[in-house]
Amino acid sequence: LVRTRTGQYDKSIEDYSLAIAADPNFTAAYYVRGLTYGRKGHYDRETEDYSRALATSPDLAPPGFPPELQDPDGPDGEIESFTRAIGRDPDSAWAHYSRGIAYRMKGKWDLAIRDLDRALTLDPRHPWAYYHRAAARRARGDFAGAMDDYLRALEEDPELPWAFYNLGLLWRRQKQYGRAVENLSRALAVDPNYSWAYFDRGLAYQMQGRHDRAVEDLSRGKELAPNFSWTHYYLAGSYLHLGRREQAVKGMREAARLGNPEARRWLRENGLE
Repeated sequence: LVRTRTGQYDKSIEDYSLAIAADPNFTAAYYVRGLTYGRKGHYDRETEDYSRALATSPDLAPPGFPPELQDPDGPDGEIESFTRAIGRDPDSAWAHYSRGIAYRMKGKWDLAIRDLDRALTLDPRHPWAYYHRAAARRARGDFAGAMDDYLRALEEDPELPWAFYNLGLLWRRQKQYGRAVENLSRALAVDPNYSWAYFDRGLAYQMQGRHDRAVEDLSRGKELAPNFSWTHYYLAGSYLHLGRREQAVKGMREAARLGNPEARRWLRENGLE
């Protein structure tokens, strides 16, 4: 949590990923990793982690939840705080915006969208409000609405790498791999150390059958976030496609060491455990 609060987001994600690998039911680790993903702009992963945290502990404060791992306010506290602020000033765009984010963290997509709609009515040039509304729409399965909002966010702030990143993910979901690569490349042009953009562009290259380019991106992603097991796993997959079995096995072993279930399965099925 100290890393998250001091802006060391990649290291924080790595730490919590290792904790989850050791204990897949570690509610606090899912919650704080989700919080960190959100601050990095990875709203798909943030949503997944909050969902897993809520599945294990619906109130996010079970007995034994380590106090040092808790966010000091949490989404419930933020909702209460910004509801009071809205009571004092119903036309506060910031309060509606902030409560909308808290609702999204709780998985209450409709309430999040309602507040973000109101924030944008009051301040229609707020790029982050479009961005967060896109995340809520995406979580509800409204991919067209999410794409529109990411594009609106970029109209207000053309240097927003997270919007390009999420557009890339949406295009990849639609199997438009060329457009996915284009948007992920634009994210990397703004932030050359964006490890997750390298990871996801590497996956898009894989789907195109461009495994040489996938190896380049996944290798760079591995350098930037060495404890993310899926980078090792997918990099090993591209090595296999290129006939580089020794490197593939090494990558699978490292992914398995980091707790990746698919890598462990592959090693077991190939008699390499």
